[in-house]
Amino acid sequence: MILRLFSAGHGDYLAVLRRRCWLFILCIVLGLAAACAGFVLDFLDVPLPDMGIGFYGGFGTGIAICGVAGLIGTRRTMKDPKKLRASEIKETDERGREVTRRALSFTSLVLIVLLYVAMLVSIVVNFAVFLTLIATAAVFFAVFLASTAYYNHKL
Repeated sequence: MILRLFSAGHGDYLAVLRRRCWLFILCIVLGLAAACAGFVLDFLDVPLPDMGIGFYGGFGTGIAICGVAGLIGTRRTMKDPKKLRASEIKETDERGREVTRRALSFTSLVLIVLLYVAMLVSIVVNFAVFLTLIATAAVFFAVFLASTAYYNHKL
C-alpha cells in the first residue's frame, strides 16, 4: 500500500506499473543481499547474538518474497486489460490516497512519541541504546525536513 503511494504518478498508468516493477526488483535484490550477508557473516564467524544470523536470513528472505509476490501481481495486472483498468481506478481514487496519507501521518506521530518515551527510559538503562535512538530521531527529522523542502519546491 505504501509502495503504491510512493510510486504513483499521473498520466500513463503502465509507466507507473513498470516503475513499480523496478522497485519490486530492488526489494528482491536487497532482500537476497541481506539473506546472503547472514550466511557470509556466519561463514566468517562474526560474533553476533544468537538470533543475528536468523534475523538476516529471515528478514532478507521475507523482503525478497514480498518483492517476488509484488512483481508477479504487477506483471499479471499489466497483461490483463480488465485488471489494469480496475487497478488504475482503485489507485487513482482520491479518498483511498488520502486515507493512506493520513494513516501514514498518524503512524509517524505515534512512532515519534514512542521513540521519545524509549529515549527517556533507555538513558537510564543503557546509554548505547539511548545514542542509537537519538540518532534515529535525528535522521527521521533530517529526512522529514529534506522531504518537506523538496515537496515545497516541487509542488
